[in-house]
Order: sequence, then structure tokens, then C-alpha cells
Amino acid sequence: LEARASEVATGRGIMQEQLGAQAVQRRRAPVRLRRLAVGMVGDMAAALSKPGFRRGGCVDDRTLVSELAAANGRLVLANDNEVNLRSEDGLSKCAEFVRELEVCADGLNCLVADRSYRKAFTVNYRSLFPDMRRRYRVEVLEACVEQLDSFCVNGTRYRLGDPVLRLSGAMLESWRCLRARLRLFSASSSLVTLREIMDAIEGLDIAWARFEHCFIRELIKIEECARGVIADAAKLEQQLRRAERVHGPASDAARKLRRDFAACIASLNAVANDHRKGRDDLDGDVLERAYDSLSGRKRPAKWLDAVRIIAEQVVKSWDALRAHLREVTSCLDKVDPYLKNNRGLVQRLAAWEESWELGQRYLGGALGRALSSMASSVARAMDAAPEFESMCEDRDPELFVVLPRVMWLAFLRAPLEHTSWMYDVLPKAFAAPGAGSSSPLGADLRAFVDTAEQLRRRLAVHKGDEAADAILLARAIGGDVSDINCLSPDDREALRRFALELEGWSIAAQRSCPNDWNSCVAVLLRVLTGLRASCAISRSLV
Repeated sequence: LEARASEVATGRGIMQEQLGAQAVQRRRAPVRLRRLAVGMVGDMAAALSKPGFRRGGCVDDRTLVSELAAANGRLVLANDNEVNLRSEDGLSKCAEFVRELEVCADGLNCLVADRSYRKAFTVNYRSLFPDMRRRYRVEVLEACVEQLDSFCVNGTRYRLGDPVLRLSGAMLESWRCLRARLRLFSASSSLVTLREIMDAIEGLDIAWARFEHCFIRELIKIEECARGVIADAAKLEQQLRRAERVHGPASDAARKLRRDFAACIASLNAVANDHRKGRDDLDGDVLERAYDSLSGRKRPAKWLDAVRIIAEQVVKSWDALRAHLREVTSCLDKVDPYLKNNRGLVQRLAAWEESWELGQRYLGGALGRALSSMASSVARAMDAAPEFESMCEDRDPELFVVLPRVMWLAFLRAPLEHTSWMYDVLPKAFAAPGAGSSSPLGADLRAFVDTAEQLRRRLAVHKGDEAADAILLARAIGGDVSDINCLSPDDREALRRFALELEGWSIAAQRSCPNDWNSCVAVLLRVLTGLRASCAISRSLV
């Protein structure tokens, strides 16, 4: 202190000598130079009057401490008299206090603890702590005050090491000591000296730096573990790409790696995909069936366009996910350890889960053949009725009233061909498995099929089979009724009763299980869009 006082006194003497010399020169200088000298002296006086200018124990230091003590008084306290950091207001007031603490410490020329350890931080943390200055973060203080001992990341709980807990306790004691001295200063500035305040600030700074070092280092380790699942997936993707390039996609080595990679993706999906179900059973069998369907292996004798469209969607979503992982490989340290926060990853996982579920339902089974048959029947209805085609292309709201009627007409035309499809949306209308019935249809549904067949034969007597189907379709979609007006009164009455019964079955299909119905309709419309696009491309090539 004596040395510091001597330096200050010497500095003042030198400044007075300089000011005296300037005064002598000012009396001899021209007017313009005299104004310049006056401006220089004014700038020096303004600099000396700024808060935080170090002049050893003068009122400016007390002003800094007074402002810090005032910020301490504004902190929101919990029931145990500790700082409340769980409310928005509490966090805001604490952040304000931390800023005042840094300003006060710099203004008082308090010693700064060594923070060279920050050079070893990852890129993300170096952006928060770019230099060796104090850079107090309220998140570090929150971890100390709350005495956090573990974190839950991606469903896994990570416990902090004992050194972190010990340093947290030491920092908390320094924090309490500083706040206690600030409360005494607020009560009466004579109860505590500036030196004691500075000692408390320097002690807290040392404890803060030690805790920050150990705490951030522990967080970096936890984040590396949290990113482990995506790092493993990226590594397997590289191995798979190499095997496909060397041995071919259809090789046994590539197939094995694809299954291992799919299992790893399933684990990643379970912890990161919060847009959908987050399933962990996304095995590679569906993907293999999709590849087999597209390459011609195990393809049915009659190629199904609907199955091809589903298989293409499965492979497309799989390739998009792989491409994303290749991009992530070069910047893993920038991936948010809370994997649900990585929007691009979550979107691709959701697309893969959706396409995987479609592939599981429709690839390589009776339901896939039923989907193809139903899509073909609805596509023929679109060709026969331009009004219905416009509804499908524009996604008119009326489409979702008309579409179930068209689907039932397709079923009534070929019940056995569409049984799997309609059973999926209205299972109670069919006979229970093992009931001993020769027909898979329930009694009511058999009666409805018989009624439709009788009406079709009745209309075909006068108009022919194609005309009869056109009349039924026109009645279902509310299209051109010119042919209906030409029917006899008895035929029109029979057609009216049939339309009412058809509407009842349409409503029953939609209400039996709305989620299943919506899913089936969405798949059907997607397949129809693909089929129409394929037809358009074929026509353009011709």
C-alpha cells in the first residue's frame, strides 16, 4: 500500500509539473494553440472524473462498491435466503449483479485469476469465453448456487465428479462472503473497508475460475458422451459406404453393415426424434425389402407400381439421413449434445421413421398388393370421371367425402382383391379368423356385396357393364346424372337405396378407427400422386 501511495503521489507531482509547464507555454502561445491546450486539459480532467479511474481509495471506488451493493440488494431471494435462480426475474437480477461485479472488479483493479485453461475449451465454449478476462456467466453461478451434482442428457443421467462438487462448495462460500460484506457496506460504509471488499472479490474470482475450469471440463466430457451415438452412426456410415464401393451394395458385407447401421440409427431415433414416436425398433429388414423390390430380386410376377413408390420413399429417406450424417462428421463439436435440438437431424429421423413404417406395412405382403389394386381402381375412376380427378389433384375438401365411396365401389367390384385393404380400415365388417366361415366377409358386408351385384346386373341389362359402373360412379361422386335420369323409376329407387347404404358404409369406415383411416388415405393419395406423375412422364416420352 505504501508503494502504491508513493507511486500515486509521484504521478500527481509529475502531472502538476506538466500542467504548470503547459500553463507557461499557454501564456506565450497563439490563441489557436491556447484553445488546443485548454481542450487537452479538459480531456484529462474528464478522464480523471470517470467512475472506475483508479486513484487509490477516493470516492469513485466507493461509488463502484455502492452500485455493486445496490445490485446485491436487488437480488431475488428464496426461502433459505439464497439467491433464487429458478424464476425469470431472479435470473435477470442475478445477471445484472454479475455484470456489476465484473465492472467493479475491473474498476478497483482487483487481481484477475489465471484463466489460461480456456485455451483447451472446445469451439462452442471458446465462443463464450473468448479471452482471459473474467467473463462471469450466470450459468456457472447457477450451477454453483444450486449445487448441481448431475445432468440428464438424451435420457441418460451423468453425475459430476467429486472435484467439481468440492470446488462448487468453495465457490459458494466465497460468494456468501462477498454478499455478506456488501450487506454490511449497505448498512454502513464504515463497517467494512474497501480492502476487505477487494479481498472478497479477489477470493471469489479465484474460486470462480477454479470451479469454472473443472465444471466446463466436466461438461465437455458429458457432451462428448452425449454425442457418442451420432458419432458411432457417422462412423458406421463411412464403413458402409466403403463396403458398398468395394464389394457392391448387394454383397453380404454391405448387408451386414446396413443392419448394424440401421440398429444404430434406431438408437439415435429413440433419443433424438421428438417429432414422431421415437421408435427404437427400426431394423434393417424393411430397407432390404425395399432394395430387393427396386433391384428386381424377389419381385412378384406382376410388378406393383404402388409397392415401387413405397420402396422408393424408403430408400430416399434412408439416403437423405446418410447424407446428413456425412455432413455432420466434419463438425461434430458443433452438434447440440441435446440431440432433439438439432433440427436437421430430427427432420430426417422423422422422415425415416415414417417411411420405415410404410415399408413395414406395405412391402412384401398382402397389404401391399391390396394397396396396388386399390390405387389402380381409384386411378381408373379418375380417368373415367374428370370431376373426381380434379378433386384428387386439388385436394378438394369434398374429396374426403367422395373417396371412401369410390373405394367401396372398387371393393364391391372385386371383393377378394381388396379384402386386405378394407379389412385394415374396417376389421369388424369381416369374419373373425378361425370362425369357420367359408367367406372372409361378415354377414352384413356379404349382404351389401349381394345388393351391389344385383343392382349392377339390373343396370347392365339395359346399358351394359361399363355403363352400369359409370352410373354407380357418377352417383357416388355427384357427377353427370344424365344416364341416371334415363333409368326407370324402379331402377332409380334401387339406386337411391344403394347410395344411402353406400354412404353408411363409407361413414363406418372413417369412424371405426380414424387414425388408421387417415393413414390409409394419406398413403393412397401419395401413391396416386406417384402413379399420375409416372403416367405423365410416360406420355411425354411417347
